[in-house]
Amino acid sequence: MTGHVPDDSARADPELPVPETKRSQRRPEIQALRAIAVLTVVLYHVWPESMPGGFVGVDVFFAISGYLITAHLLREVESTGALSLWGFWARRARRLLPAALLTLFVCAVGTLLFVPQVYWQQFLTEIGASTAYFQNWQLASDAVDYLGADNRASPAQHFWSLSAEEQFYLAWPLLIALGAWMSPRRIGMLLVLGLVTGLSLAYSITETASNPQAAYFITPTRAWEFGAGGLLALLGTRAWQLPDPVRAAMSWAGLAAVMYASIAYSTSTAFPGSAALVPVIGTLAVILAGTPRARWAPSPLLRFRPGQFLGDISYSVYLWHWPLLVFAPFVFVDPGLDETRVTVIAGTILLGWVTKLLVEDPVRRSAWLSSAPRITFACSAAAMALVAGVLLSGNTHVQAQIREAERESTEVVDDRPACFGAAARDPLKPCENPALRTEVVPLPVLAKTEAYAPCDRFHREGGLSQCDFGVEPGKASRTIALVGDSHASHWRTPLNAVARRNGWHGVSITRTSCPFSKAGKHLPEPTRTQCRDWVAKLPGYFRAHPEIDTVFVVGITGGTVTVPKGQTELEAKVKGFRQAWSDLPDTVKHIVVIRDTPKIPNDTVECVDRAIAAGERPGIACAIPRRSGLEADPQAVAARTSGSARMQVVDLSEVFCSKRLCYPVIGGALVFKDLHHFTLPWAETLGPPLERAVRETSQAW
Repeated sequence: MTGHVPDDSARADPELPVPETKRSQRRPEIQALRAIAVLTVVLYHVWPESMPGGFVGVDVFFAISGYLITAHLLREVESTGALSLWGFWARRARRLLPAALLTLFVCAVGTLLFVPQVYWQQFLTEIGASTAYFQNWQLASDAVDYLGADNRASPAQHFWSLSAEEQFYLAWPLLIALGAWMSPRRIGMLLVLGLVTGLSLAYSITETASNPQAAYFITPTRAWEFGAGGLLALLGTRAWQLPDPVRAAMSWAGLAAVMYASIAYSTSTAFPGSAALVPVIGTLAVILAGTPRARWAPSPLLRFRPGQFLGDISYSVYLWHWPLLVFAPFVFVDPGLDETRVTVIAGTILLGWVTKLLVEDPVRRSAWLSSAPRITFACSAAAMALVAGVLLSGNTHVQAQIREAERESTEVVDDRPACFGAAARDPLKPCENPALRTEVVPLPVLAKTEAYAPCDRFHREGGLSQCDFGVEPGKASRTIALVGDSHASHWRTPLNAVARRNGWHGVSITRTSCPFSKAGKHLPEPTRTQCRDWVAKLPGYFRAHPEIDTVFVVGITGGTVTVPKGQTELEAKVKGFRQAWSDLPDTVKHIVVIRDTPKIPNDTVECVDRAIAAGERPGIACAIPRRSGLEADPQAVAARTSGSARMQVVDLSEVFCSKRLCYPVIGGALVFKDLHHFTLPWAETLGPPLERAVRETSQAW
C-alpha cells in the first residue's frame, strides 16, 4: 500500500472534464480517500477494537494506485505514441524508494539497538525481503508454515502491501505496452488488462477459499484490485456529465461501502476474495463521482483541510506507524496501553510530515535525479546497499552468537551436570545444582533454529507419513505408535528413550495442526480437509498393522471446534476424541494420552533474554501462573472419564509446574523453543520421568 503517487499522476485525469476545478489542481476526493485509507489502517493496528476491518484501507490504496498509474501511462502513450518504461520506473523509484529505504534503515538499526537477539534473524530477514520488495511472498511462506505462524510481528511486516504494489508497477506498464502494440486504439489494452483483471479476481476467490493464509499476501490474488482501478481509467468514463444528484449519491454510496467494510469485516472474514469487492468498488465510485456540487453531496467533507493534509502525507504515515507500534514495547519500560497508542499516533503524524517535507518532495523534484533514469537507479542501488550492509552486519553477529550458543550447549549436555533439566523437578527426588541457576541451554537465539526431534526412515503408507523410532522391528518386544499433531512430535524424543530402554519399536504418525479427533476443528482450508482425511485413514492403518498394540496420543490444547446444539465446546471436543479412538481396531489394546504441556506468553522468551543479560535466574524471573499456562486438556478428560480399561493418562505437569507457577527454564534447560514446543535438550531430559509414568500406567495393562 502506498499513500501517494507521482506528482503528475495525482492530478486530474485529462479524459474526465472537471468543470469545478482547473486541470492542474489535485483531485480532493482522491486525497480524501487516501486519508480514509491510511486512517482505517492505523486505527486497525493501534485500536483494533474500534476498526476491526480497517485492513481494507490497503485495498482502497490498491484501487487508487491502479487508477492513477494507468491514467498516467495512458497520457504518455496517447500523447507520444510510445511508453518509456525506464522513465516510468525511474519516476516510481524517486517517488517511493527514498522514504521507504529510510524507514527500512531505521527499522534495521532499531532492531539491532532495541530488540532481543532472539528476534534478530526473523526481523532482519523480513527487512531484507522488504528492501527487495518481495515481503508479501515471505509472509505468505511464513503464514502457511506452522512454526512461522508463531513469529512475532516485525517492524517491516506492513511492507507486504508495498511489495505487491511494486510488483504491479513492474508488470502493469508491460501489459499496457502489449495492449497498445495489439491495437492503436484502447481496445487492445482493454482486452489485455480486462483479461488479467478477471483472471486475478477469479483466482483470488478460489485461492481465498482454499488457502486463505497465503492468499492474503500474494500478488496474483491482489492484482485485480489494481486492475479494477486501471480499467476505470482506461474506459475514460465521463461521469461528470451525470446530474449532480446522481454523482452525490454515488459518492455517498462509495464512502459508505468503504466504511461498512472497515467496521463490519474482521480477521474472520474470508479475505481478499469476493469480500474485497466492497471496498474496491466503493473506492472507484468515489473517484467516478468526483466532487459534485449538490448541496447534500459529501464534497465539503472530501475537501476538509485536515483530511487533505493527512492524504498528502499518507504514504509516510503508513511507512512509520507500524515500526513505531512494534518498537514501542521494546523501548518503553512497561508502557501503559493508552500511553503507547497516543505516542504512536503523535509520532506517526510528526514523522510522516517531516519525511514528506525533507525526503519525499526534495527527491521527487530533484532536477539532477530526473535528468537520466540511470542516475536514479544508481542512487537507489546505493541506498539499498546501505540498508543491506546493516542487515548483513546484524545477521553476521547473530550467526556468530548461534555458533557460540551451539558450542556452549554441546559442552553442557555432554558434561551431563547433576540436576539438569527435568531432573531438577523430579517429583520423587527434586534437586538443585547451584551452577545451573543462571544457565540457559540452549540460548533462545539458538532454540528458534532447532528442528524437531530426529526420526529414522521417513516413509508413506496408506496415505500417511510416518517414521520409526526405538529399536529395530526385528529386535522389538512390542510395537507402539505415537499419533497426533506437532505436540506429539515434540514428545517423540523422550518416548524414544523409553522405547529403547524397554526394547520397543515405535512408529510416529503425526500431522501438524491435526489432532486425532472426529470433532470438526476450525482450521483454514485446505488444512481442515487434509486433517479430516488423515484422521479417517488412521484406523485402516492400524488394522493393517495388528502388531501395534499400544498407541500414545498427544494434541495441543485450545482451538475451537464445531459445537452441536446442546453441547459445550469441551463436551464436543471430548466426544470427538472418543469417537476417533473407538474406530481403532481391537488389536490396539492400550491408548495412552500424554497430557498436553503448558504454553507461554509472547513476551516470555524476551524475559528470558533480559534475565540472562541481567544475571538473574530466568526460570524464576520469567515464570508464569499455572492457571494461565496450563489449560484444560480435553483429551485427558476424555480418557479419564471414558470408564474403559483401554484408556490411560500420563500427566507430567508437575515436572513443568509447581502448584502456582510454570517455568520456562528448569534445571538450566530452556523448556520451549517458541510458545509451546519443546527444545531438544529439554526433551532429552524428560525420558526418565516419562518412563516412570509409563511403567506405572502399564501395571494396569
